[in-house]
Amino acid sequence: MNLLPDSVEDAFGTDADLGALGRGLANDADLLRQAWINESLSPEILEYQSELVDRVRSLISNQEEIVEAYEQDPAQALTRMIRFAELNRIKFCLRSYLRKRLLKIEAFAIHIFLNLTARLSPEELEFAQGYIDAENKLFEDSVLQFMPRDYDSLIHQSEAMQSDVPDMIPEPDLDKAVFCHVTEDLGHLEGGLELAEGDILAIRYALVKDFLLQDRIKLL
Repeated sequence: MNLLPDSVEDAFGTDADLGALGRGLANDADLLRQAWINESLSPEILEYQSELVDRVRSLISNQEEIVEAYEQDPAQALTRMIRFAELNRIKFCLRSYLRKRLLKIEAFAIHIFLNLTARLSPEELEFAQGYIDAENKLFEDSVLQFMPRDYDSLIHQSEAMQSDVPDMIPEPDLDKAVFCHVTEDLGHLEGGLELAEGDILAIRYALVKDFLLQDRIKLL
């Protein structure tokens, strides 16, 4: 039995076939990979890429149906293997992107909940609230109930200081150095540093974080 395809079209599909995997899924896969890299290398949580994630999930579902259909045709064994490998790569990127965001929420839950809820998906917001509630209950049951009244807070060192600014909430280090690739001319930063298209440099995250949120730079 010959399991090898007789032509390129047999192996990779027609142009119409490749519309989803070759163009749509491949392009969105590149965007998803960069979103994962940006999320992994930035100290703070970034905006949730809802439209991109929804498109990738939809395309993955469609391609899984195609791969499943190929199981019935031995002549499409190579095609199925290629598509299956690509799907696994993209699903890995998607899971890694979402997992990294959850790790940041766990690390900076209260800070994110107080300041950056607009960057979360509805599911992430629900997770953050549940995580904070569980953490509060844990500390209350194990430690805080035994502390003096003015020292039983998770967000203030002492309520007696009467400060409205929380001083015990972990926050990301925005002065962390990152490597970035400038994708368009950005002019001069404060201090005279010029950022031109194509530049690759190590720089304090705080100086370029707005450009990252505007998709004008990429982290490396």
